[in-house]
Order: sequence, then C-alpha cells, then structure tokens
Amino acid sequence: MTSFGIMENMFSTKENKPHAARKRMLSNVFSKSFLQSSKDALEMTRMILFDRLLPTLDSSAVKDSPVEVYELNYGTTMDFVSSYLFGLSNDANFILDVEMRKKFLGWYWGRVDHSFWIQELPRLTQIFRRIGINLVPKWVHAANAEIEAWLLEKCKAVEQSINGASEHHGTHPIVYGQLRDSFKKTRTESGPAEKTDFSAQEETLIASELLDHVGAGMDTSGITLTYIYWEMSRNPELQARLRKELLSLSPTLETRNRSTLPSARSVDALPLLHAIVMETLRRHGAIPGSQPRITPSTPTPVAGSPPLPGGVRISAQAYSLHRNEQVFPEPEAWRPERWLDTDTSQKEKMLRWFWAFGSGPRMCVGSNLAMHEVKYVTAAVYSNFTTSIVDDSGMHQVDSYTAGPEGEELLLKFSRIQ
Repeated sequence: MTSFGIMENMFSTKENKPHAARKRMLSNVFSKSFLQSSKDALEMTRMILFDRLLPTLDSSAVKDSPVEVYELNYGTTMDFVSSYLFGLSNDANFILDVEMRKKFLGWYWGRVDHSFWIQELPRLTQIFRRIGINLVPKWVHAANAEIEAWLLEKCKAVEQSINGASEHHGTHPIVYGQLRDSFKKTRTESGPAEKTDFSAQEETLIASELLDHVGAGMDTSGITLTYIYWEMSRNPELQARLRKELLSLSPTLETRNRSTLPSARSVDALPLLHAIVMETLRRHGAIPGSQPRITPSTPTPVAGSPPLPGGVRISAQAYSLHRNEQVFPEPEAWRPERWLDTDTSQKEKMLRWFWAFGSGPRMCVGSNLAMHEVKYVTAAVYSNFTTSIVDDSGMHQVDSYTAGPEGEELLLKFSRIQ
C-alpha cells in the first residue's frame, strides 16, 4: 500500500534491505524500554486519560446517557498515536473535537470498500486515472487527498514548532523528531549539507511514513478497545476482579490521583489485565486478514511445501493461527483464563502461535505502543467505572482484512464507581 502517490515507505517497501533501513530509523522509539522510561509518553498518557477521556465518560455517567464507544475509541487511539508522533500541542484531540473526529472518520471509513485497487495495484490505478479511467470513485481520491492534507498540516505545524516559528507546548514530537533527525543524518552522510530545510519531496516522504502510522495505530487499537469493552460489559464478575487488581497500583488510576500515573512497567505487569488484552487480540484480532510476504531469491520451502522460487507472494493470517484447537482449546470462546491457568510450556506454545502483530522483520513496529495505550485505557476505565450493554446488536466482526463490528457501533452505559 502507498500513500501520497507512489511513494514507498516502511509499510509498502517490498525489498528487505530498504525496509530494514527505514525500520531501524524508528525501532528505538517504539521499543518497550523507551516507552516505559519516556517522560513524554507518560505525560501524554496522563493528559489523554485525565483531561479528555475520563471527563467525557464521567459526563455521560452523570447524565445517565449511553456512550457510543466504537467511534470514541477511534478518537482515543488517534489521540495516543498522533501525540506520540507529533506531540500533544499538535495532536488530533479527537476525543474532544467531535466535529473533526466525525469528519476525519467519514473520509477514512468511506474508503474501505474501495481499497483493493489502491492497495494491490497502486501504479496501475494511477496510470488509468491519468488517462481518464477511474478504477475507484473520484470521491475516494478526494477523501485520500483530505487525509493527506490533514497529515501534511500536522507535519508543518511540528516543523514550525521545532524551528521556533510557533510557540511549543506539551510533549516532544517523538516519532516525527526521530524520523526528521534520521533523514537529516542520511542527507549529511551522502554529502555536504547545503541547506537545513527539507525539500518538498523530503517533506512528503516523511508525511507518507507517518500517515501509515496514523492509520495503523488508530484502526487496530480502536477495534481492540471496542471488543475489550464488549466482553467486559458481558462479565460483571470479571470487572470486579480486574478492579481489585487495578487497586494494587500505586498510585491507582482513580481520578482523584490525576496528577500522577502509575509507572508503565507496573501497569504492563498486571497479570489479569494482560490476559484480558491478549485474549481479545487473539479472539477478536483487529487484523485477521492475510499478511503478504515475498519469498527470498533462494528457493525456500514454506510450512512443509516444496522449495518455492524467489519473488512468489505468499501469506499467513492471524485468524487461522489463533484458532488452532491444539494450541487454543475452544478457540471461539473468549477466555482470558487460558493465559493465566497454564504451565510454562503451554504458554510458550500459545505465544508461538500468537500473531496479532505478526512476527519477524515485518512485525508491527508499533506493537509496544499499542499494548501501552490499550492497557492504560482499559485500566483507567475500569478503575473508575463499571460498564453494561445498552445495544450490541452489530458486534459480529466483518469478514475483511481489518475487522471491526458489522454494526459499526457499540452502545454502553458507564456507571461511576462510588
């Protein structure tokens, strides 16, 4: 898949060496050790939880009005990923800016049914478009253009902030800053630096990279949170067990402790919370669809096949791996206990078959950020509220590469814990 025309980035590069080079630019800031020690990541998390999400839920609880959490979760995860990319002063703020959230998601979701040509044959799509043949509706291109323009504006705002052209507030633009510095280093290594400003091509290349981070980070974690809420809302006893575990944090994530968060390491180490997240990723994987790979130049057997020649597209999918009955008994059941009530050998086997984030060199670079935000959000919500279902009539997952609920909504009641 490409963004901003035919420009290739980490997500769309086929060859291993350029992909690895791009991934090395960013892997450090997405590592668990960096995330868990980053003051910026902790402050970003605190602000999003205590200044945006929890007050929004509390307002609905006071009014005794239901909350449509599917769209809100997309807003929440967008705020997390955009603040990590661009800093809090330039993030999306989609939890509070409902009008812009709806507009952006209208662009974003409207493209889904027309993604085949753009994803699989982007160059052919462009060639046909230039001669007046549209393989996808014109409004899809218009929606893509709106999203790209939004992203470019974010990049320009951050660049102005870094250069001192505008006042900076909030947290450091971690990913943008890392990518920016890496590009400048690459430019210096290739010859004398004659200028400090980025060219239009370099700006677009950075924006192309970050646009895919925005989409991937918002989509997958938004769906995951929705299914965590759904499963927890069907199980009040599990909510009580989780709250008991959450109260062991110091400080707790109750709103009275809004000035300080428990450490990322302590939240990550909670066994029941971890089991709930892992089982949701297994049973309700946001990306159950096939993940394409290209065989290496040397003929190589794959999963017991005869040696396959180089350049052959193959794929595997989390949906099938997560439903291996020999590894996950009763695979269609959502049972967090399977990650708790098991011996070391069985847990290792489950982890070998767990593929929510892929594996190997093409594994999701943002997996640690996803676990960070999903765990903190779940912990914060169930430290302060109980949830119950108002309407879950459309929760069956769609048969698609990215699989949200068919009804595209989940109505829940949030009740403040006294």
